[in-house]
Amino acid sequence: MMTNAIIPPVYGLLIGKNSEDYNLFFEKVLAQDNFQPESIMTDFETGTIKSVKDMLPNVLHKGCLFHFSQAVWRQVQSKGLTTKYNEDEYFRLNVKKLIALAFVPLDQVIIGFALICDQFDDDADDLLDYFEKTWIGAGRKNPQFDHKLWNVYDRVVATIPRSNNSVEGWHNAFANRVALNHPNIVKLAEKIRREQSKFEVDMAKILQGHNIKAKKACYRKLDERINRL
Repeated sequence: MMTNAIIPPVYGLLIGKNSEDYNLFFEKVLAQDNFQPESIMTDFETGTIKSVKDMLPNVLHKGCLFHFSQAVWRQVQSKGLTTKYNEDEYFRLNVKKLIALAFVPLDQVIIGFALICDQFDDDADDLLDYFEKTWIGAGRKNPQFDHKLWNVYDRVVATIPRSNNSVEGWHNAFANRVALNHPNIVKLAEKIRREQSKFEVDMAKILQGHNIKAKKACYRKLDERINRL
């Protein structure tokens, strides 16, 4: 991602989502000359995380903030708390506070979680147990996902993207342009070639110093508010 523009350098067609599938993909990418990524952002699928750890051990790995918030929201639903979330403003605010722990400095995450827990009613105990075991760590046990993976405080300070929503947006737009659920390889390759031609033009403009896509005003204001906090 450069100057708010999405430039896909690689197109990967994977047959599955386990770590072996991702390993094969990364092997091909890493075989390219001068490919030295500094960071990678993914969702929280275990196959992806394991593969990144195995294949890119020295690369900064971050989880997507949007996928983090969606994981929490799915638990609100599965714990039967959707109605409470919609009708109870105080409960809704506290759930948002849990998600907002992603913006807290790493050394304050555990303290922040403890403070937020005290504000929930007893009917949210299952939700808090999930959050503690998955994202915080219960007792002497490590969480399922390390704090450094889902915390975005450093990305806020560095004013770099907190989520891969822009990439997901491109995925959806490209799927709409393909307009087929299961295109054959010939048709898909042609769509990719057309897409790549467009991106090569965009890259040329970027290298000339042009900003080909300005961030929307609402997102700029949101970033400014978060940075002030």
